[in-house]
Amino acid sequence: MSTSRPWLAALLLALAPFGPALAGEVHGRLSLGVEGASLDRAGPVVVYLEGVDGPLPPPARTRTLEIKQKDAAFAPPFLAIAAGETVVMPNDDVIFHNVFSYSTPNDFDLGLYPRGESRAKTFQYPGVVRIYCSIHESMNATIFVAPSSYFAVVGTTGAFTIRDVPPGRYRLRTWNRRLPPASQLVDVGASPVVVAELVVAAEAPN
Repeated sequence: MSTSRPWLAALLLALAPFGPALAGEVHGRLSLGVEGASLDRAGPVVVYLEGVDGPLPPPARTRTLEIKQKDAAFAPPFLAIAAGETVVMPNDDVIFHNVFSYSTPNDFDLGLYPRGESRAKTFQYPGVVRIYCSIHESMNATIFVAPSSYFAVVGTTGAFTIRDVPPGRYRLRTWNRRLPPASQLVDVGASPVVVAELVVAAEAPN
């Protein structure tokens, strides 16, 4: 005797639209339309998503983010994070350091501290943060604070992937300290995988 239940299959089919929406991803490639520019000389390029229909939620993941002070330099000299994340800044040198930034509204001053000590800063606001040491003028680093956790650092070939993106409409944007920005509207939902082709032009888009 068959144990199939047509009514159960029909019920599951009717309830399917109310189930959790699957996260998608945005991946693609960035190319340069600026004469004489190349990705290997431009420095780090970040691609990130902004919500079209409202702000995106704070980062759900917990990560250990760190910029060390070693050999009178910051390591790494560049770091991309999400707004709301914290960066730990240990002093691994035998000399004192002072980490500070004038980049408002993320400006801060951690004061002087010796080898073996570590201090931290939570960056609440999106934007570029340039950090320095008040004792050593040659020390500098850059932190790019993305508006959400949906960002990626572009690879040397221009390839990028932003994973675990909830369904919705977004504007995909770029940041680089030398190049003009590029942007593109993307819709995650109709297709769970969105392919984007970003071109950095000689002039920034309106």
